[in-house]
Amino acid sequence: MDGIIVDKQAPQFNMDTNGRRNFIRFYKSLGEKPLTTIRFFDHTDSYTVHGKDDTNLIARMVYKSTAFISEMLPNDSDSIPYITLYKNKFESAVRELLLVRNYRVEVYVRRSSGSDWKVEYRGSPGNLLQFEDIIFSNKEELVGNSILSLQLRMINNQRKVGVAAVEQNDCLFQVLEFVDDDFFTELEATVVLLGPKECLLPSQEGEYEAVKNLLERNGIMVTVASKSQQSAEKGDLVQDLNKLLRFNKGQQEDATGMAELTLTIAMEALKLVIKYLALTSDAGNLGHYQIKQLNLKRFVHMDAAAVSALNVLPKPGTHPSSPSYRWQSVLGVLDRCHTPQGHRLMAQWVKQPLRSQEILNDRHNIVQCLLESPTTLSSLHEDYLKRIPDVLMLTKKLLRKKANLQDIFRIYQVMLRTPKVINILRSLENATINSVICGPMQSFLEDLSGFKQMVEQVMDFDAIETGEYLVKASFDTDLREMKQRMTRLMEKMEDCQEKASRDLDLDKNSWVKLANVPNFGYTLRITLKDDTALRRNKDYKIIDVLRGGIRFTTDKLTKINEEFVALREQYEEQQMAIVEEIIKVAVGYAAPLTSLNNEFAQLDCLVSFGIVAQSAPIPYVRPKMLEEGSGELVLKDIRHPCLELQEHINFIANSVEFKKDICNMLIITGPNMGGKSTYIRSVGTAVLMAHVGSFVPCSEATISMVDSILGRVGASDNIIKGLSTFMVEMMETSGIIRSATDKSLVIIDELGRGTSTYEGCGIAWSIAEHLAKETKCFTLFATHFHEITNLSETVDTVKNCHMAAVADNENFTLLYQVRPGVMEKSFGIQVARLANFPENVVQNAQQIYNEFEDEHAAKQTEEDKGLLEKINKAIENLSTTGNNVDINESDLSKLVEQFTQDIKKLDSEYFKSVLATAGGMAK
Repeated sequence: MDGIIVDKQAPQFNMDTNGRRNFIRFYKSLGEKPLTTIRFFDHTDSYTVHGKDDTNLIARMVYKSTAFISEMLPNDSDSIPYITLYKNKFESAVRELLLVRNYRVEVYVRRSSGSDWKVEYRGSPGNLLQFEDIIFSNKEELVGNSILSLQLRMINNQRKVGVAAVEQNDCLFQVLEFVDDDFFTELEATVVLLGPKECLLPSQEGEYEAVKNLLERNGIMVTVASKSQQSAEKGDLVQDLNKLLRFNKGQQEDATGMAELTLTIAMEALKLVIKYLALTSDAGNLGHYQIKQLNLKRFVHMDAAAVSALNVLPKPGTHPSSPSYRWQSVLGVLDRCHTPQGHRLMAQWVKQPLRSQEILNDRHNIVQCLLESPTTLSSLHEDYLKRIPDVLMLTKKLLRKKANLQDIFRIYQVMLRTPKVINILRSLENATINSVICGPMQSFLEDLSGFKQMVEQVMDFDAIETGEYLVKASFDTDLREMKQRMTRLMEKMEDCQEKASRDLDLDKNSWVKLANVPNFGYTLRITLKDDTALRRNKDYKIIDVLRGGIRFTTDKLTKINEEFVALREQYEEQQMAIVEEIIKVAVGYAAPLTSLNNEFAQLDCLVSFGIVAQSAPIPYVRPKMLEEGSGELVLKDIRHPCLELQEHINFIANSVEFKKDICNMLIITGPNMGGKSTYIRSVGTAVLMAHVGSFVPCSEATISMVDSILGRVGASDNIIKGLSTFMVEMMETSGIIRSATDKSLVIIDELGRGTSTYEGCGIAWSIAEHLAKETKCFTLFATHFHEITNLSETVDTVKNCHMAAVADNENFTLLYQVRPGVMEKSFGIQVARLANFPENVVQNAQQIYNEFEDEHAAKQTEEDKGLLEKINKAIENLSTTGNNVDINESDLSKLVEQFTQDIKKLDSEYFKSVLATAGGMAK
């Protein structure tokens, strides 16, 4: 066993030898399970995990050591390893398995004293229902909880995909259908957009195998629905929706006529996921769900490659409180939210950049207004939003009937703070803020006025000051009478206290104390030094002697205390009954509470944008957003938001300028480590931030809205899926070619590596040419293939630039500045020297490079001379033939055909490609 033992001790596993043998037989009878499923066994006071793989995982995860793994039957061939966990360790393990590591969890409970174990609880990343109390008790939920369900159909030779997404936090069904290609391009964009933790499929065979591979590449757990879940009838869906949906007042509570039901494939998917989640079995879900048809065209299309290329999201499991969270990703940069609902919404916004110019202008207007009033911005961020709890989680507790009076009071506090937030926002006198935030907040607050009145009538605010959350005694006749009786009994016990002080003849400094002790009730207490006086008086009975003093009582006090305890139990029961009624009433306010929660989430995100723009090393600026198709993208002095936040980095800003029919592609050359990747990512990141509603790290920004952001930056093997670096690159680039339009932004870095130089160059050239001439989208194309820079000679909208560097025989300096034109060398050997290669290795590399270069130049000179003679001969033949004829269209065609034949005889790969291109254009 290895590692350092962090915990002092793990709980003991109390089971006799016979019981252990029976358990081992049962455990082995369960058979094989997926490695991503962990089984826990509940022993009332502790939990166990068994099996080599599972115990190693849990031991390292919980105890940071395998030292606590034991054998159930040491020295027995039938033995299996196990590890025991206390409840708190079990809960932390379940939380990490489900939320961070994307594992399934099963908890077995013993039905009797024998070996009859059965699964009592099941959970998966997309189905946390049975573990909500464990996962989110005393913790704010910072992550979404969504699950997808997919169905495929071939209709008229078209592949239709039906999608149903269930967002359990927001009680929302989202459905859509679309036609997809063989590579499931739209499906991947949908997955990126919705960010599910889990996906439910009816099968993993046939075309579903490709879907499964796509989902797993994107880190999504795949679950295959059971036969019983798939056997549900169509009518079952309508019945389930009638139970689950929240209908408007006066609306017939029947889902039959809803427009969403016409999406038959999506409805099959929805039916399946409702059964899988068993939503109708939980009363807290009934009457609270909404169903919406998702419109993908509302959002900027991004595939997984672009999300990875731009570092949109932090590494899984990174918490916002982590020191590296701020500069690890775009989300980390933008997320300065104080509320859990703000954190969740920010993650959603970053994955769902908008194509609505109106909404984005509203967001930019609000951020600008907040920045123009820094005092208000700071006050909202530090004073108000910090004190707003997670209203959505409190609402969910109400719906599950698991809320208490403290939860009710926390919601009430939000209602008290909301008018103050509205007033401080209205003081800004901004029309957009009033319409987007203040108006809706005020409306929802009015809808909650009945809730507020109920709390003020029911809650005992005096008791709250002492830490108790009680119903006001005056609210209920029975409570009032019991409270009066308890007060009289308390006065009698205080009389006993005063009598004891007199009987024991104690001075005021040693006065007898009346204290409420668990399991005993009210007793009297004196200090140890007054022990003699107490023992002389036989009317008093000593209960125990402690370091803090002596506890004692009398027959009269005992009798009064017993009556008080019985009465208090009745009082608490009556309190609980009233609280249950209060919660029933509060459930009726779930809809406006959820809406108010969403408004606070939105405000928190917009305030966060303001804080980010204000506190950046150089303040961000508001981007000027133009309509899609305007053909202009100008970013001056652009910086990468993640890099500039890191310590000891002085970021060198650069600019980019794209204008329709002037420049739509930059081919960027330069040395390794020279900043090409950072430059193109900076542009993509700024465009993404603008489409989210944030200001951008530039000195000036004009951005034509885009329909997609597509990227291929960096490449690595996907060993698990058997894909090489080159294959991953080709798949990502294929997606770009299929998806990009003239309204897209594409960033490509070092395309064509992983195969031969000539093949790589050919692929890179053809893709660059296609994007420049056919697609005509904004493109930043970084490359080491200098031949591609020649594209600017034939395509007017292609411009060359390079990352500047200065080199001589001794020194090599990277300037990280973008300059016009082509850099003739890659400076790979100089970079190797910067990486501290041994000098003899560097010199040997330089020598071999020089030899190759000389050999190549000599060969090219010899070939060029022979080729030039052949070209001259072909041209002379064309000229001679043409001098003696009257050139008309027919004769000219014959002459060109003859010239083409002559050129073909030259046996030049270059001219062959030129002729092939010309032939394609002619067609």
